[in-house]
Amino acid sequence: MKIKISMMSAVILLVAVGIAGAQQTLLPGALIPKFVDPLPVAGDISVVNAGPTGTPAFNIHMKEFQAQILPIAGIPANPAAGFAGLPANTPSWVWGYLTDANIAAGGVRPSYLGPVVVAERGTQTTPTYINALPYGVDSVVQQLLPIDQTLDWADPLNNSGPGNFALYSGPQPAVPHIHGGEVLPLYDGGPDAWWLPVNTITGATGSGSPAAPGAGQATFIYPNEQQAGTLWFHDHAFGTTRLNVYAGMAALYPIFDPVNEPPAGTLPAFPQYDIPLIIQDRSFDTNGQIFYNLASNPQPNPDVHPFWIPEFIGDAIVVNGKTWPFLNVEPRQYRFRFLNGSNARFYNLKLNNGAPFLVIATDQGYLNNPVSTPNLIIGPGERYEAIIDFTALPLGTRIILTNSARTPFPGGGKVVNGTTDRIMQFRVVALNPAITNTNVTVATNLRQNNPIVNIKNVVPAIKRQLTLNEVASALGPLELVLNNTKYNGVVTGFGGRETEQPQVGATELWEIINISADAHPIHMHLASFQIVSRQKFKNAAKGGYATAYAATGVVDAAGPPFPYLVRNADGAIGGNPAIGPYLQATALAPPLPYENGWKDTAIMYPGEVTRIMIRWTPTDIAVGSETPGTSQYPFDPTQLIGGVGYVWHCHILDHEDNEMMRPYVLQATPQPQI
Repeated sequence: MKIKISMMSAVILLVAVGIAGAQQTLLPGALIPKFVDPLPVAGDISVVNAGPTGTPAFNIHMKEFQAQILPIAGIPANPAAGFAGLPANTPSWVWGYLTDANIAAGGVRPSYLGPVVVAERGTQTTPTYINALPYGVDSVVQQLLPIDQTLDWADPLNNSGPGNFALYSGPQPAVPHIHGGEVLPLYDGGPDAWWLPVNTITGATGSGSPAAPGAGQATFIYPNEQQAGTLWFHDHAFGTTRLNVYAGMAALYPIFDPVNEPPAGTLPAFPQYDIPLIIQDRSFDTNGQIFYNLASNPQPNPDVHPFWIPEFIGDAIVVNGKTWPFLNVEPRQYRFRFLNGSNARFYNLKLNNGAPFLVIATDQGYLNNPVSTPNLIIGPGERYEAIIDFTALPLGTRIILTNSARTPFPGGGKVVNGTTDRIMQFRVVALNPAITNTNVTVATNLRQNNPIVNIKNVVPAIKRQLTLNEVASALGPLELVLNNTKYNGVVTGFGGRETEQPQVGATELWEIINISADAHPIHMHLASFQIVSRQKFKNAAKGGYATAYAATGVVDAAGPPFPYLVRNADGAIGGNPAIGPYLQATALAPPLPYENGWKDTAIMYPGEVTRIMIRWTPTDIAVGSETPGTSQYPFDPTQLIGGVGYVWHCHILDHEDNEMMRPYVLQATPQPQI
């Protein structure tokens, strides 16, 4: 989407379109002091021990509360900018995930993020999620969220559709998704499975929801039988994910594996030297409240979708729920769990002293050996774990974690000097000699007992070619879709909406053809995959697809041009013309060295085919030991509730909320090919 990005001070008058809401004026990010407050870490962010020595059953409340996101000392006035300043201890109203202890403590929280839930492989957890979100006049936050009722969304009151430009003030739908988790569809937290606060005016729940109508809560079951990795959970309600996550509903869920972790002392110890860095961008108004600024990426079609924008672009960077924090670090190695929790912003991270990152893990677990890299590109939803070595640095050294990724990525607007070009600061303080430093190098064996199972050379049961499409108008994008199909779109030849029907236990090759203008981080629920290669294609390919649509009479978002199950000249199903004739005659680009592990989210660049090998089997099952047709998960993923299975989608939240998501189901038999 080549849309000019405006980062100027903006005033949004919601009343101008007949909305009973307040006026918000942008507080420019440049006015917010940088590196003045410490990074919220363990103690500021709750840690729930959900392992065998802790509490595998616990409550998570979805609540509205206040958090100290902006600097504690306040923000000075700036008469030239017409800004009167903010006093000390000005909190922001947010939504988030709270534990029982958080609620008992009350008060303004140092972070809006939910707890770090520490799970252990082999110990099942059973969190109970309670939707206690206020709404209407009882909620500050809901009045700040421009829910677009012209989109296909959760719609508890069943009154959305074209022309409904009203601000929604009814009961707030929500559902937590365990991102990266191997769980039954019932507990996956898919977009259809939302539910409402208890005793709301309607007892409606989404299809496949584990919540009883009107109950306001549901208990989920997470087996935690997968390999160690950094998962997270966040809201996934249909059509309002971008707003619920923006309001604060996100939390970390690392899984440790006591059998297969590297030997004790190999890696920095949790939680003192093993620290999450959850990076998000936000905007604030001049009252210090969160601001989903519609002017951050101008609305291309306000007469169609009044409050949807292609990508929200914040002008303030927030880490662990704090604007531009600093972290005191000893001269030793630290392990950081990077999570891009932004709606749409990508990050190209570097350290301004030139030190490398030693990447030790991808979304779904450890690499075989650490990979040294001068920069780390991370898209929304992705996670990487990396060692940063401060060992040889003098006391008082200050290092800035910087960002250079354009937005939209990779060809949009540049980062802004002094704001979005920086993330946080590290300050070197005195060493605690009582704790031994670690010595992680590129030679460190991270997987002594369980090297990564390589599935890249497996002969796939099915090859699919699927497209990433933008549905455009004369003014700009209307929506984005997968394989030219809307979320609830039904393709000819299928009785339902699910065109992807893999066999459980099978391995498939998906070739994702990005014919849109920007990169998309594609996320697969349940299954993990490995990136095989990326390859550029000629610009003529876009014309070839347009010709195919025209020849078959298929319009935008109405499905692929040809029968889905018929193999094309490349031997791929999916209903698209073969991409082979359009591929550039260049060597295939392998994944970046630090991408060479199990992934559940990966960046698909414009003008490229990204090939991923997906396997619906636990990641540590050896090649040849799979059992196609039989689940080797500790549950049966073909067991649907209300017909609901899993989804795959773009993790730019503004995209997935406007059709860039498709449901899929697993089955015991292979999907037929013609």
